[in-house]
Amino acid sequence: MHRSLLTFALALAPLACGDPEPEPFLGDDEFVRDPALDVELVSARGDDISHAVGDNCMRCHQENGPGPGRFTVAGTLHDADGAPAPDGLVELRTAPDGAGDLVLAIEVDARGNFYSTEPLAFPDTALFPTVYSGDGARKNHMPFPTSSGACNVCHAGGFGVRLPEA
Repeated sequence: MHRSLLTFALALAPLACGDPEPEPFLGDDEFVRDPALDVELVSARGDDISHAVGDNCMRCHQENGPGPGRFTVAGTLHDADGAPAPDGLVELRTAPDGAGDLVLAIEVDARGNFYSTEPLAFPDTALFPTVYSGDGARKNHMPFPTSSGACNVCHAGGFGVRLPEA
């Protein structure tokens, strides 16, 4: 009880001292995004312009964030050993394991990242991701659909989007 009151009092302390109201934080609905950032961006094989391999791309590349483009899908493709896998392909389909209608194909860049601002029906429509190595010889898929394109939120750390061993 005392700890709760102390925490509450400390939280109000800046307001009581006349400090200005804090700026909206990244992701807050009040974050003011520069409209010039709303550009189309799609990863491509060989491109070396992406960054933050393995991080949640949509933390910044969203309507309340400072990253260029509002990504509808983004993540990092890894080899079986956990290293970024460059120049692969990600497909979003209506059925698992590369079956069903192709909704969107996204090339993986030279750093292993993939991203797109192409419109998707997430979260209303769930899709099945399938990933392919750069040479197309290896693939992996999610056996169940996802209704989010923020791949690195769930596929983080040792659970990255991975290709099988060669």
